[in-house]
Parts: sequence; structure tokens; C-alpha cells
Amino acid sequence: MKKKGYVLLIVALLSLTLNWLPEIAHAKKESTGVTYTTATTGELMEMFLTYSIQNPYIETTKNSAELMFQTDTAATISIKTNNQTQQIAGNTENHQFTLENLEPGNNLVTIIAKMADGTTESKTITINLPDKPNKNSKSFHDKSKNQTVTHRKKGHLL
Repeated sequence: MKKKGYVLLIVALLSLTLNWLPEIAHAKKESTGVTYTTATTGELMEMFLTYSIQNPYIETTKNSAELMFQTDTAATISIKTNNQTQQIAGNTENHQFTLENLEPGNNLVTIIAKMADGTTESKTITINLPDKPNKNSKSFHDKSKNQTVTHRKKGHLL
């Protein structure tokens, strides 16, 4: 009798575990945003030689953007975004920095490079970050494509 109880308990636990495996398999960990590489700064910048202040490399995350570009001569960079001005440390030809705390939607960013001879070069760009999804929503509306995509929960009909 005791063996039947253990067998039923094992079967029940195994059944529950197998039911949760697909959901566990699709679970995604939050990205910490930290990237490690063995490449040196010079090697990394060689990959981005074609990026200038007029055409910077931009990589966005949830609420930040990383920018990379080169200037012809050493320059000091300042950034204006969301009514805030930020000075980027250093006077160099290779520039790499992260803009934190950007708002969902369009963010106007002005990059200003001041060269040693006193000349300046600037570029205003728009960084568009996606809106935060509503946790209770079953659908979202992509305004750029003017369509509604509806999601359904597993096992439920719409």
C-alpha cells in the first residue's frame, strides 16, 4: 500500500513538472547590459571607423543608448537631451558613451564636438525607444504599421 502511494506521488510530481517545462523553457532572464570582450579599445574602434558625428553608431536598450563615432581631430563632446546637458570626459578622436534614463518614445539628442582650435561640429538625432507595454493588456497597437496584433493566452480562444 505504501509503494502505491509513493508511485502515485512520483507520477503526480512528474506530471506537474512536465506541464511547467514549456513555460520554464521560454522564460527569459533580464539582460544586465554588461558586455565583455577581449578586443582592445583600438580594435573596437576600427570596427566603427565609418561612423562619424554626422552618422554615429547607435545601439539602444530599454532606457539607454550607446553611441560611438570618430572625429577628425581630438574633441571634447557634450550632449543635450531631454533638457539636460552632459559633458563627456576626455579629449580624444574616438568617442564612446552611453546615454542613460532616456524616455520611451522620441528623444532629441544633440551631439556637440568642440575641437582644440575652437571650431565646433554638431548633429541632432532622434532616438526612438519603444513604449512600455501594459502588463494587463492582451494586445498592442503598432502605430507605425497601423495594425493591431492580438495575443492569446495558451488554451484560451479569443
